[in-house]
Amino acid sequence: MSFEGADPSPEEATAGLRASAQGWHGAQLAVLGFIGLCGVLQSSADSSAPRWLEIIAGLLVLLALLLSCIAIAVVATVAWPLESPSSDRDVQRGRSRLRSGIRLTFVAVGLLALAATSSWWPSEAEAAGMVRVDTSTGTVCGDLRAGEPGVIALDVDERRLHVAINAITLMQPVDACE
Repeated sequence: MSFEGADPSPEEATAGLRASAQGWHGAQLAVLGFIGLCGVLQSSADSSAPRWLEIIAGLLVLLALLLSCIAIAVVATVAWPLESPSSDRDVQRGRSRLRSGIRLTFVAVGLLALAATSSWWPSEAEAAGMVRVDTSTGTVCGDLRAGEPGVIALDVDERRLHVAINAITLMQPVDACE
C-alpha cells in the first residue's frame, strides 16, 4: 500500500508499466497489420513512378516491417517479462525499453508514410482534350498531349503523332473526332 505523494513500490510501478506496455503492444500489432496491408495493396503494375523510386519505396516498407517487429519484441519484454523486476533500477530499465519500443513504432509508421509518397509521382500528362489540327498537308484529330518545345503531340488511334507548331494552320477544340 502506498501513501499519496509517496513513490510507488517496485511491484506497483511494475504493474503500471506492464499495463501500459500491454496497451502499446496492441497498438503495435495494429501498426504491423497496417504495414502488411499496405504492402499487399501496393501495386506497381499501373505505377508511373520510376523504377528506382519503386525499389526505394519497397525497401522502406521492408525496413518499416522490420522495425515494427523489433519494436513489438521490445515492448513485449516489458509487457510480459520473464523475470519480475525486483528493484527501482529494473523498473527504470523497463520504462526505457518501453520508450524505445514506442519510438521504433513511430519510426516504422514514418517510414511507411515516406514509402507511400512514391504513389504520388506525377503520371504522364493527361489529355488536355480533343482537338482538330489543320496543316498544309492535311487534317488530324485526337487527344492533345504535351510535346517537345515547338511541337504538339496528339494521340490518334492508339498512336502518338507529333506536329510542329509552325506547320499548324488551324487548331480548334472538338467534342469528338469524326
